[in-house]
Amino acid sequence: MQQTTFQAVLLKGLRRFAELPAVTLLPSEETITYRELLEKIELVSTYLHNLGARRGTHIATLISNSLEAVIFGLAVQRLGATLVPLGEKLGPREVGFILREAKPKLVIMATKPHVTTILEYLEEANDPNVHVIGLPGFGVDYPEKFMIFEWPVEKKDLDFPVSEGEDIALLSYTGGTTGTPKGVMHSQAGLAAGILSAAIEDPIDDRDRLLLSTPIVHAGGSLLWRALISGVHVYVMRAFDAEYFIKAIKKYQITTTFMVPTMLYRLLDQVKIMEYDVSSMRSIFYGASPISPKQLKEAFEVFGPIMRQQYGMTECNIVISRLSKSAHVWAYHNNQEVLKSCGKPCLFTEVRVIDDNGQDVGQNEMGEIIVKSPSMLVGYYQRPEQTQEAIRDGWFYTGDIGKWDEYGYLYIVDRKKDMIISGGMNVYSSEVERVVNQHPAVAMSACIGVPHPDWGEAVCVVVSGRAGSSCTEEDIIQFCKERTSKYMVPKVVYFQEQFPLTPIGKIDKKELKKMYAQGLLTI
Repeated sequence: MQQTTFQAVLLKGLRRFAELPAVTLLPSEETITYRELLEKIELVSTYLHNLGARRGTHIATLISNSLEAVIFGLAVQRLGATLVPLGEKLGPREVGFILREAKPKLVIMATKPHVTTILEYLEEANDPNVHVIGLPGFGVDYPEKFMIFEWPVEKKDLDFPVSEGEDIALLSYTGGTTGTPKGVMHSQAGLAAGILSAAIEDPIDDRDRLLLSTPIVHAGGSLLWRALISGVHVYVMRAFDAEYFIKAIKKYQITTTFMVPTMLYRLLDQVKIMEYDVSSMRSIFYGASPISPKQLKEAFEVFGPIMRQQYGMTECNIVISRLSKSAHVWAYHNNQEVLKSCGKPCLFTEVRVIDDNGQDVGQNEMGEIIVKSPSMLVGYYQRPEQTQEAIRDGWFYTGDIGKWDEYGYLYIVDRKKDMIISGGMNVYSSEVERVVNQHPAVAMSACIGVPHPDWGEAVCVVVSGRAGSSCTEEDIIQFCKERTSKYMVPKVVYFQEQFPLTPIGKIDKKELKKMYAQGLLTI
């Protein structure tokens, strides 16, 4: 039996809904139907084919949230080519590194800060078969060496390539917060398995209206693809704005959204100072980290019991485990400790927690989380040694430290790389953060290890305070002394109004460590 491909699933999904609205860009309200979306995909695919793109050709995109980002990303899949999505928040170093390693034949761009980096790539390639395509309408002044895309595109009858299951559909680079980014290869069959798994576990359909404000080159893009195979009307914001987001829910009767916890916290702060109506909402997907019971209670009061957490990573195409709506409600009323979990394994995913000898640990014992799934990565691009280290006997070693509880819920305790060794004791940064976040004056915190002459590393916490509240370093330290082990109590506390964030909205601990080294953190 021929393997189901991502290309086939997407195309079949898009063709089923014809006159229904597919995507609306906000705030402009420009809308295209499913039929129009498919027509534009076909035209762009023809255009890219005329430039030499074929099955397996690397095509990089660097486009902010827009209709163009949706159309061009899907056109790459229509061609059976390999999509190399780049986030607009990536710096020149990261973009340059990825381009030089992935060597895309086509680069489609629409971001002003990256023009010089991409021009350098084009000149270094010195290849007449390598093209950079600039998209108009984004306020970018493109160099003469770039091609400028223009509608309309001449329509031609073209026998588009048909993908095979083992073809690489997606080459997605990790954030690069430690070392250089790694290219994660996902096959056509793997992405198809991921999207079908999500369709089973995340029931949304043509009655739903999905609002996305996170970059669609990241987790938001997976939900976008998931929505478009089911006839969902997707609303795409160019960037997140809490006040506009709340207004959009009412105006467009939004039923579903995805956000990282930091965005949810901003929404909860926003509704305290404005009138709102979110009665249309049925599902809020969130990821990156669990939410505290205190803030979850606020979310329940505002949105209702509609929270759905998902644990995933670039290598596993999001689908590792989920904490369902019903699990949130049960946990909130019966065992709030479960709210700190990331749920139970997804339908097509096997999860183990193992010790250093590869043996499964018992309940509430710490170990590394390893995963086996048809939707996980094929390997790291041009990194056979790292691939061999990460994938052993069909299991992917996540680098996350976790544990099981007596109910079968999975907990992420920390990243191996974020674990602090202070005076010979293992300190899990996320455990310190959970204690600190319970302080009524704390909105968010991040725990990092900083060099210390006696202990090797000292526990350091960076805190962002709640509006209208205040506390001191001594307050935080004393608060922790009363609630956690002595070796986990912070030795120093810094205060920041805003945290540096990674492109997907996580607190960037590497940047915090750099700020510490440069003396930029303040007590």
